[in-house]
Amino acid sequence: MRLIVNPTSGKGRGARVAEQANRWLRDHGQANEVAFSRSPSEPAELARAAIREGCPLVVGVGGDGLLSQVANELVGTDVAFGMIPAGVGNDFARGLQVPLDVDGACRVLLHGEARKIDVGQVNDRYFFSVAVLGFGAEVNRRANRFRRFRIDALYTLVTVATIFSYEPLAFSVTYDGRERRCLSWMIAVGNTWSSARGMALVPAARPDDGVLDACIINGMGKWELLYTFPRVFKGRHIYSTGIDTIRGKEMTIAADGPCEIYADGERVGFLPVTLKAVPEALLVMMPRCEAPSQEK
Repeated sequence: MRLIVNPTSGKGRGARVAEQANRWLRDHGQANEVAFSRSPSEPAELARAAIREGCPLVVGVGGDGLLSQVANELVGTDVAFGMIPAGVGNDFARGLQVPLDVDGACRVLLHGEARKIDVGQVNDRYFFSVAVLGFGAEVNRRANRFRRFRIDALYTLVTVATIFSYEPLAFSVTYDGRERRCLSWMIAVGNTWSSARGMALVPAARPDDGVLDACIINGMGKWELLYTFPRVFKGRHIYSTGIDTIRGKEMTIAADGPCEIYADGERVGFLPVTLKAVPEALLVMMPRCEAPSQEK
């Protein structure tokens, strides 16, 4: 087992979490190595090195950005991916029901099960949680400037502030041979349900169904959007007037004006983009499914 960690992330929290995880694993009889990255691009390089050296389990220790970098290199291989979340959002872990505490995440590494999950692909990179366009991308852009402060309500505060300075865009969406145009605040495309620190923007998204789910928030008024916003934490917003959901194996999205896309909290680029589901592409350590009890 090899742990890949950025020791400077979260004002040193990455190093502290890695030390705690390393100690827990060794105390429970699991030998492991810790590889520290020294630059933004090095987590991917360290993952590639682990593959070359025949490491059977590669574990990312950090936020969604680092986890995404490591997992991107493991897609399509037989090397298992594990995670010890240590970031602000931790949506990768939330979407797969991996515990957010160090001890719980380590238990999954030792006693969980390796399962194949789908991944999303946008242009030439993979994503694992949710990709957002329009309003959601602008929220991500602004929130990323403040991530180092580890504010619990960061995404909520930035979302509310952005509502009053952003305007809907005209989008065209083609999915599985169908086409639609819409004037929308944002489009969220999910491989799993969690984004922005546990918001259920696409509550129906599952990493084992071979499709991507999308939520389209159409051009409702700003006060109506503000009223609807709290419902995203339980996924109840999809029942509101003006919000549509679609699903498909592949989606091509364009906008009538400049529009960015973020995936797993990181900037991908500008529209137009093509997103698609890649079935059973990543082997991940996940909590073991409990067999249903049988009553006599």
